[in-house]
Amino acid sequence: MRMSMVVHGLLGALLLATADATQAVSLWAAGLLVLNHAATNGVALAGMGHAPEWRARLSAVQGAALAAAAVALVVVAGRSIAGMALPDVPLASLALLFAIGVTVTAATLLFAGRSGTLTLRAIWLCARKDVMPLAAGLVGLAASWLLLDGAPDALVGAGVAAMLLPTAWGLVRGGMVGAGGSVRMR
Repeated sequence: MRMSMVVHGLLGALLLATADATQAVSLWAAGLLVLNHAATNGVALAGMGHAPEWRARLSAVQGAALAAAAVALVVVAGRSIAGMALPDVPLASLALLFAIGVTVTAATLLFAGRSGTLTLRAIWLCARKDVMPLAAGLVGLAASWLLLDGAPDALVGAGVAAMLLPTAWGLVRGGMVGAGGSVRMR
């Protein structure tokens, strides 16, 4: 779990730095998605050995931060569309391809530790929740390059950010239930 947290944290930092350099909204959304995975692993590691209420509070904080970042990203996407900003498509695409490669490699290594045979279907089942938004970012960047307009990239980034809002709400809601005392230990 620590290794996953470190890999996701480094990949998220790389995506955010590249997003800052390229002004690609889909990269910001991808970075947010990957950093959420790192935060989930961090919350799980920090919650080990502590009371369940403590982990619930950490999850609520993670959810609130994720919701704020996702809403801010949707606002940034809207401003990007209004400003007609065209991202640096080649560099942003390269970063997303790298992120897809890291995601598939991590899924392969995680699955290889389990019993059973390693198949392409098994790798796909492990990696699809991360690969699909990253691939959507590539499609948005390709459309931006073809149309010479940053709107497709911004729309894909806003869509990925909006897809993170239910996850954020679930974390906040779970944290409120856990902190409220309705979680019972047996």
